[in-house]
Amino acid sequence: MSDLPSGLSGQVADPEEVARAIMSSSWFAPTTGRIKHNTYLPAPDDDTSVFRTIGLDRGGVQTLLAEHRVTEHGAAVAAVISVREARLDVIASEPPLRHANIRGWPKSADPEEQKSKRKEVAMCIAEAARRVPWV
Repeated sequence: MSDLPSGLSGQVADPEEVARAIMSSSWFAPTTGRIKHNTYLPAPDDDTSVFRTIGLDRGGVQTLLAEHRVTEHGAAVAAVISVREARLDVIASEPPLRHANIRGWPKSADPEEQKSKRKEVAMCIAEAARRVPWV
């Protein structure tokens, strides 16, 4: 696959990590920093927006996320392999630079069943994720 405008490969590799801005204090446990499942639930378009962090330090991740999402709560960072082990995929989706989407969320004709399945998958990713605070 050809390189993207960011200079990254169009193929998101298993060892890479992706960051998701923590938009609410309800998305993590303040005492332990444990990430909660709602951090990773998909938007109405069935994607979960993340950014690829390869080659960035914590300050670089903060700058990258601040360009797109204002958050004081830090980021949830997970390895791409943990997303794939949850039977989802991470697909490069630029622009913006370094952007990717988590895709492949379970679907069901029964809204309650779909919600339950998605929660279960999001819990798997959240369990493997860690919080990176800005301070």
